[in-house]
Amino acid sequence: MGAGPYHPRMPAHVYAVVALFTVVALACGAGAAWLLGPRRLVAVVIPSVAAFLALYWVGHQSGLQLGPSMDLFGFRIAIVQDVVVAAVAALVAAFAQRAVLDRRRARQDSPRGAD
Repeated sequence: MGAGPYHPRMPAHVYAVVALFTVVALACGAGAAWLLGPRRLVAVVIPSVAAFLALYWVGHQSGLQLGPSMDLFGFRIAIVQDVVVAAVAALVAAFAQRAVLDRRRARQDSPRGAD
């Protein structure tokens, strides 16, 4: 298909970083859902996706690196910063999810004629 920077097979260390960040995102999402509820397995999805997207943005797109960093799987990663950013993103997403669910529940519980 033509020469270029794209290589169809990623090295194994890239998969290791993605797996690590997926585990971190799931842990942050589960923690945020547990703190802010609802305590259902499906409530972990949105905070976890938010945490993963935050990790992707901070680690891959922004180039921002604050605090100590370390070599991990062949990459220089500021793991403390990344975990904090993921946790904050998961908490914000869980809080928004909780607000939407509370508002939806309030609308369902209120009488139709009342304002």
